[in-house]
Amino acid sequence: MILKDIILLTKQTKASADPLNHTVTYSEKPYFSAKVTELNGATAQNNSIGAQYEHTYVIRLQGIHQADKVAFANECNSFNKRSYEIIQIRHHHFKTDIYVGITKVSS
Repeated sequence: MILKDIILLTKQTKASADPLNHTVTYSEKPYFSAKVTELNGATAQNNSIGAQYEHTYVIRLQGIHQADKVAFANECNSFNKRSYEIIQIRHHHFKTDIYVGITKVSS
């Protein structure tokens, strides 16, 4: 487990006046010292998520949170907005577990 600063990204639901404008904007919410664990091995990934990914992270947060994507603060700057899709969000009595997968593996 590593403590990392992350950014929770949530889609904005602001309607556009232009029907052809399909741009998506995200609101950013920083979270400091999230507990990040990398899931190694196909068995661990299949048991927890039900699929295999190139890299899989479990991010544990205090409190109840919602997000559409996650970015690691050290990878996100003004030139590089790398973010990761959330596979699953689980809530456990004032805690949130976010499962993030990078590049799903197909057999």
